[in-house]
Amino acid sequence: MYTNLGLIGNPLSHTFSPFIHNYFLYKAGICGGYTCYDIESYELEDIILMFQRYHFTGVNVTVPYKQAVMNYCAELDITAQNIGAVNTLHFTDNGIIGHNTDIFGFHMMLETSAVNTANKRVLLLGAGGASRAVIPYLTINRPDYFVIANRTVEKAQDLSLLYDNKADICKLDELKGLEFDIVINATSMGVKGEPYTDYGFTIKEAAVDMIYKPKITSFLSLYSKNNIKLVNGLPMLIYQAAGSFNIWTGCDITPDMEYFNKAVYK
Repeated sequence: MYTNLGLIGNPLSHTFSPFIHNYFLYKAGICGGYTCYDIESYELEDIILMFQRYHFTGVNVTVPYKQAVMNYCAELDITAQNIGAVNTLHFTDNGIIGHNTDIFGFHMMLETSAVNTANKRVLLLGAGGASRAVIPYLTINRPDYFVIANRTVEKAQDLSLLYDNKADICKLDELKGLEFDIVINATSMGVKGEPYTDYGFTIKEAAVDMIYKPKITSFLSLYSKNNIKLVNGLPMLIYQAAGSFNIWTGCDITPDMEYFNKAVYK
């Protein structure tokens, strides 16, 4: 039996997901394939019907469809319910089940990098879709002081609701002179290699970027001489993929991060 897997989003020209999942299929000894579907919003319903018609096992979902696909789910797991976004669809006999493995990916990114936000001063840059995976981790590993900074205060306030409305809110240009232990970049700035704006804050322990390419992103490069930990988004990408793969196949894959580091940054 052939296991059909895939990814929907727009744009997808940069994605590394097919390489990851086809490697997982190979390691698990499963006959199957993982294909990208770069679609426009008006095509979303038709592509989901196509997945069902051709008996797909599951697909990943990336921007800008992580919330739109919730309308097609018969059931949402607790993670997807809590953060209001889906990155994994599982096609079952009982309908489509929506999951979110970004939370697991973010948790593993920090754990494997020996970064812990508990009792620290933490800054989250950005309040878009990527930032929603951060809040559940912080709810468990609560910072002593937590700030959400975004271009628009309204979106940051909406995100703060997931944190019991206990985060401080500010605009990005209001960060000058502030000091944090850990700063997490969940914005898209730097994803195309453009320079990252220096907002004038200080980082004492770790700079964490949810972007994974290049290895030293423009955000991380600002702090590369500061004698702090620099963490890019590759572990999050790999571990969220492993979480999705487990949902679809039941196979618990332990990612070989050395292999993926060599493959991505060769």
